[in-house]
Amino acid sequence: MTDGPPLIAAETYLSAMADFGVEVIYATSGTDFPSIAEAYGRAPQRGWDLPEALVCPHENLAVAMAHGHALVTGTPQAVMVHVSVGTSNMVAGAMNAARDQVPMLLTAGRTPVSEDPEPPGSRSRFIHWAQEMFDQASQLREAVKWDYELRRGDQAEAALARALEAAQAPPPGPVYLSLPREVLAEEVPSRPRRRPTPVAPPAPDPDAVDRLAGALRRADLPLLVTQNLGRDPAAVAALEDLAARWALPVVPFNARSMCFPSDHPMHLGHEPGELLGAADLILTVACDVPWIPKVAAPAAEVTHWEIGLDPLYLGYPMRSFPAEGAIQAAPAAVLRALMEAAGPVGDAAPRVEARRSRLADLRARRIAALDAAGAGPELTAASASRALAECLPADATVTNEYTFQIPQGRFTRPGSVHGLSPAGGLGWGFGAALGMKKGGLTGPVVAMLGDGAYMFNNPSACHWAAEVHGLPVLAVIFNNRRWGAVRNSTLAMYPQGASAAEDGMFLADLSPSLDHAAIARAHGAEAWDVRSLDEIPAAMDGALSALAGGRQALIALHLPT
Repeated sequence: MTDGPPLIAAETYLSAMADFGVEVIYATSGTDFPSIAEAYGRAPQRGWDLPEALVCPHENLAVAMAHGHALVTGTPQAVMVHVSVGTSNMVAGAMNAARDQVPMLLTAGRTPVSEDPEPPGSRSRFIHWAQEMFDQASQLREAVKWDYELRRGDQAEAALARALEAAQAPPPGPVYLSLPREVLAEEVPSRPRRRPTPVAPPAPDPDAVDRLAGALRRADLPLLVTQNLGRDPAAVAALEDLAARWALPVVPFNARSMCFPSDHPMHLGHEPGELLGAADLILTVACDVPWIPKVAAPAAEVTHWEIGLDPLYLGYPMRSFPAEGAIQAAPAAVLRALMEAAGPVGDAAPRVEARRSRLADLRARRIAALDAAGAGPELTAASASRALAECLPADATVTNEYTFQIPQGRFTRPGSVHGLSPAGGLGWGFGAALGMKKGGLTGPVVAMLGDGAYMFNNPSACHWAAEVHGLPVLAVIFNNRRWGAVRNSTLAMYPQGASAAEDGMFLADLSPSLDHAAIARAHGAEAWDVRSLDEIPAAMDGALSALAGGRQALIALHLPT
């Protein structure tokens, strides 16, 4: 029983959402939200706790915040946007979440169906005709695991349960639920609640693990390449043990998480280099692109195994990295099983120790090259990355959208760095940092952004959200006044072409530069302009002090062109 007016579907929907573990709705609202607002208004009278509702003044921000929140907690958070037009602004964020295997509940209102003036929620504004689509969900169907349009108010809780179990079933990802305005306003009965069904991840196949263990024992030069193993700290720990025992070199290639501690003796840098062609066994773990055939490829006779919850990345229309086999299971479980199956080194010890010695020499050379690139005294992306990382406290967390050079960060803690999804939907890093802070991180959260990425992030929306919602984060802008990826791609394809005469800057030039510090200060942030390498420590000290005092901050690095 409930006190007050009859229940409406929006109330049972939101109550179930809180019951199912969703903590926050990141909302970019519209005319489809009246029943949502009414449900929150009635909640105190009902004695109900609903998810916290946070206003996000752009859909891109809302999705990025939900993405960052889920990276911290591992649980899906909700986004709600305005009908078809709001859905269109979620597509890049949905692609990012899909390719990053991040669970997320994406929802949108649906233009009222009825033109009849009687039903609650029927069409009442002129936009209710133009905003209707034949298939609203089609805009992002390829980027979600599941989509549905709510048909009846008494179905709201069951549809939500279905959405959340789909989002969290391995491999996790985003789902989409559209909510017609009339349906949310329907009166519904109170009834027992159907809960989402938890799905256990698949276990490693013992026969496949035994075959891989045999290959590892026989290998002269095994190589493990990963991009996103670091999302699970247990997988990092298992890999540390396996790599140490078997002198297994590990290369986090285009990594978007801290996959392997930089101080581990088997960390061989972030590019496979000569190891790729020399390896006779390659393990790719949580890795969608282990090498780029146009740049480098392994030997034709190499034995290759793929490991992950979706080791073949079946959502990619075309992907060709031939392998001896693939093991579909959580990386931590596979690596632990492989350690057990391979057993002690035993009679393989001479070969393993000789390999360990050779790899130590290669590691030393690679570290020396990394040190030289980041040494300065000029302010470059490499030297700035190193200087910034040296100022970060141990409990800091970084989101990186392009320009910060992760190898210079020398990260060692799982969860300390998160990179942009391989989908490359720009406008993620600032919002994700805010979502991580909302998700409960207590240490400093730093968004490393290129100047082009900063603009994609809708900076006014992000700074506003940081200020209004009390989410102090630090944004560091690597300002080279260009879209570096566009320029570099042009020069790579046409190094001697006509476009090279303009240094590849056609359609990549972002000059004159914005005054990033002024934008931040206008929204209540403390901000610094940095034009030399030796200015970074003082700026970082000031920025970290601002965060500790509850204020957002920004550092604008003026890099040479």
